[in-house]
Formats: sequence, structure tokens, C-alpha cells
Amino acid sequence: MEEKIKEIVDRVKELLLPILEEGGFELVDVEFVREPVGWVLRIYADRPGGGITISDCQWISERIGTLLDVEDLIPHSYNLEVSSPGLDRPLKKREDFERHRGIVVKIKTHKAMDNQRNFKGEVISAGEKGVTIHDVSRNADVEIPYENIKSARVDIDSLFNK
Repeated sequence: MEEKIKEIVDRVKELLLPILEEGGFELVDVEFVREPVGWVLRIYADRPGGGITISDCQWISERIGTLLDVEDLIPHSYNLEVSSPGLDRPLKKREDFERHRGIVVKIKTHKAMDNQRNFKGEVISAGEKGVTIHDVSRNADVEIPYENIKSARVDIDSLFNK
């Protein structure tokens, strides 16, 4: 089942990219999950530099919804949601970390690094293989390989406690 979900998500991303490019948006994430209300296809999009409106989400939703109906990609009923990733957007790509240089982030890793899986620190740099943060618990710079990052988000509290 997980393989089928991954196939759907990958295909939705393929279909979305030209639509988002046409509208001047960037793809942040796509989720296809089962929730109490049923299946939900959730698309997070943003405008480079930030700021996506409800009208923008509606524009994306209409275009991808029509395309998904034509492609008949999902064989059962589902709800389509298009939204902004919000302030605590997931950081997935090198570009996401570069854009948040100087901002405090929280990173969870798949595998422990020096007996630690949860990191919090200011983004120093984003290289080819990983992101370097100044970890507050160690008071030291730590490089975390991208493939070891399970999740990464901006630390909202630090944005408002400067």
C-alpha cells in the first residue's frame, strides 16, 4: 500500500510542477493520507519570497483537480486540499535551508548522531550533502546529512522571542 501511495504522490508532483511554474509558485510538499474523513490529497504550495493567497490556492486546486480527473490517477474518492505551508513549513530541499540561513530550526533525524536525534539551532549553511546548524544544546556547529533528516521545520518560538 505504501508503494502505491508513493507512486500517486510522485505522479501528482509531476503533474503539478508545470501548473505551479505557470502561476509562479513553488511546490513545498504533497501528502496522500488516510484520515477519519477518508483519503486526503494535500498540496502545500508557496510563492518564492513567501505569500500565497486563498485565490492562489483556488487557482491551483481548479487546475490540478481537472488534471487529476482526466488522468484518473486515484481510483477511489478523496478530498483535495491546497494550502500555504504556514510559518512552520517543512524544510526539505537545500534551497529551503539556504532561504532560512540565520533562522533557528528544529531537525529530527532518522539515525542518531552522537546519541542525539533531535537538534535545534541556527542554520549556518546548506551544502551539497547536508545542512550545518549551530546546535544550542552542544553550543557547536553540527552538519546533518540531508538523507538523515526525517523532518525539519522553523522554530516558531524563536521567531517571536528575538
